[in-house]
Amino acid sequence: MPKVTKETVEFNEGWIIHVYGRDRRLLCSLEPSHCWMFVAGLALGALLMATWVRGEPSSAQPETSPIEVPASAPLAVD
Repeated sequence: MPKVTKETVEFNEGWIIHVYGRDRRLLCSLEPSHCWMFVAGLALGALLMATWVRGEPSSAQPETSPIEVPASAPLAVD
C-alpha cells in the first residue's frame, strides 16, 4: 500500500456540492466552475440589459393635439 505523504496530497482542490434526492440518488453536483459560469452569465446579462435599455428609444407617446369634442351633439333626438 502506498504511503500518503504531504507531497502526494493536494489541499487546494476546491470544493464540490452533491445534491441527493429522498431515495438517496445523486440529483446533481455543483463544482466551482459552475458557480463561476453562473456569475459570468449574470454579469453578461446585466451588461446586455444595460446596453439594451439605454439604446431603446423612449416609450413615451409623441405629443398630439387633443381631439376637440363639440359641447353639444350636432343632432339632438327628443
